Amino acid sequence: MIDERPTLQTVARAAGVSPMTVSNAYNRPDQLSAETREKVLRIARELGYSGPDPAGRSLRRRRTDTVGVLLTERLPYAFTDPGMVAFLHGLASGLSDAGQALLLLPTIDDADHAHVRNALVDAFVLASLLPDDPAVAEVLGRRLPVVSWGASPIPGVARIGVDNGRAAAKAAQHLLDLGHREFGVISVGRPLLGNGAEPGEPVVVRGRHRAMQQRVSGFVRAVRAAGFDADAVTVVEADSNTEDGGAQAARELLENRRPTAIFGVTDVLAIGALSAAAEADVAVPAKLSVVGFDDVVAASRTVPPLTTVSQSLFDQGKLAATIVLDELAGRRTKTPPIRCELVVRASTAPPQGRQAGSAG
Repeated sequence: MIDERPTLQTVARAAGVSPMTVSNAYNRPDQLSAETREKVLRIARELGYSGPDPAGRSLRRRRTDTVGVLLTERLPYAFTDPGMVAFLHGLASGLSDAGQALLLLPTIDDADHAHVRNALVDAFVLASLLPDDPAVAEVLGRRLPVVSWGASPIPGVARIGVDNGRAAAKAAQHLLDLGHREFGVISVGRPLLGNGAEPGEPVVVRGRHRAMQQRVSGFVRAVRAAGFDADAVTVVEADSNTEDGGAQAARELLENRRPTAIFGVTDVLAIGALSAAAEADVAVPAKLSVVGFDDVVAASRTVPPLTTVSQSLFDQGKLAATIVLDELAGRRTKTPPIRCELVVRASTAPPQGRQAGSAG
């Protein structure tokens, strides 16, 4: 026969006190004498009672001191992608200073949105979710404070993020100014624009990939604006946003088109391209220039150091925490614009036989 699980009432009867006294022993110890609290906790331990149900306590307080982060990828992605790690580091730092906890909630493989509906949180941060993602409607239905990071703006929700298209155009202009005329672009997911595709072509993609493809679109538009046709840019899709994925895509470019410059829509992909170039004995930057996007920690440590579009993902995480905390306190905070800049390092140079100059 299995013994029944002890309850607050069980402890109260054994200790000869009221249920409220047992509750205060856990939740409001200042309301009891030290002797009474120690007696209650001792008897609770003897009975195997671990304390009031956290969910019930949160419902009574109407606060969980926890912020939920919705991810477009599976949970391991949050711990392996350097850009996501940097953002979550900043977010966790800002929330920790205010005594808040963090709960990661994947939306992939959660078709009925149980994670959103059942999450005991005070607010949500949407990491690269698109406005038409069904999970967004579920979040808004909770009527809790919400902040969006990356991807596209969601009506009525504060957004933190750069203009991906304009930022990628800075990478393109840098390479054009160096004299490059044949470009490879490594992305993840189907391109929005490139290889002859027309602007505005309808594409169905998930949030994180949408941001990457906005970078493809911005890069290609900048090359076209300089007077080159679509054949000047070859877009290759990596099978994953990993160094291995970037390396495989770069091998395809080097074997088939031999561009003089490669733009990886993330630093991870660009670092993979550097590895593929080294394997193929293609000197960087003498024979191939490589540019990334994000400026993760590893970008400055590659050989050669990677030229990249820098955006402070850690600071964006801190800003997300500030906005969430302000909204929880009933304050509306105006979201400042997020700026980015091109950080030129040793992975880019004029192509052999050309001098830097006008792209026209």
